[in-house]
Amino acid sequence: NHLMVLGLLVFEATVHRHQLYFRLRNDLKPPPFSIIFQFITRQHLDQGVLPCIKYFINFGYYKFGLEISLIVAVNVIGQRMDFYALLHSCALIAVVSRRRRKAIGEVWPKYCCFTAGLMVFQYLLCIGIPPAFYPWRTAAQPLSSNVIKWFYLPDFAMRPNPAFIFDHLLLLCSSLQWQVFVEENRAAVRLLAGDNVEISRSLDPCSFNQFIPVDNFLHCSYLDMAKVFVFGYFFWLVLCLIFITGTTRINIFCLGYLVACFYFMLFGGSVLMQPVRYILRLWDWLIAYTCFVIAMKNFL
Repeated sequence: NHLMVLGLLVFEATVHRHQLYFRLRNDLKPPPFSIIFQFITRQHLDQGVLPCIKYFINFGYYKFGLEISLIVAVNVIGQRMDFYALLHSCALIAVVSRRRRKAIGEVWPKYCCFTAGLMVFQYLLCIGIPPAFYPWRTAAQPLSSNVIKWFYLPDFAMRPNPAFIFDHLLLLCSSLQWQVFVEENRAAVRLLAGDNVEISRSLDPCSFNQFIPVDNFLHCSYLDMAKVFVFGYFFWLVLCLIFITGTTRINIFCLGYLVACFYFMLFGGSVLMQPVRYILRLWDWLIAYTCFVIAMKNFL
């Protein structure tokens, strides 16, 4: 494993030096953003399937890095299921409760510091302390092994599991997203990748077409067919996932998913024609309930 990591570091340094030498030799300026396809920008996104793929290879994390980071955070909670997973649940709720992207960007550095500090502290717990200083084992009424494991305490009888791969992925994704929040405020990056500004919550969905700079798509290409699927059927796909989540297990928490699913199915596609503020309020409630269920399942 160490040789593999060393080989990757050597490969990365070699590519970086080769690119630097090539640009200096040909008098080229480095791109303002770390990209693979240099001449693919936001204007090429709607020109076909291949330019669309190249754009998302360049700027996929720029557009969806926040969502990827939140998914990795939920994965960390599900993999750990201990006291520190509960702390991650509280941090997730604190971040999601900010709702707007700009507000989340303001607290994101604190979230990254929280993730890094928690990972370092857990590493120190894995190193441990001398056995004589374990009051949870040497007391008259010692704690049970399950409680020690849940609190991730140092233990000479059953050491903590030092697998930090998911915590490392969370720290990596959140650090990259921190960089995205910084980069998206630069004009040069916005010209290449587009902006990440949210639409106004006071808009009417019926008037969206006058704010969209892209022509209407009616099965003119494979990319247009993909757009039809995403924008026309993704709502129903999400409802299917909510229904599956509510029916795979029989408990009180799944009842909320079933109520949400049948509520959206009752109104159908007409929900998407409501004002933006109303639509986002419904999804905010659903996301808030999901975060609550994640925290409570971990705690219980």
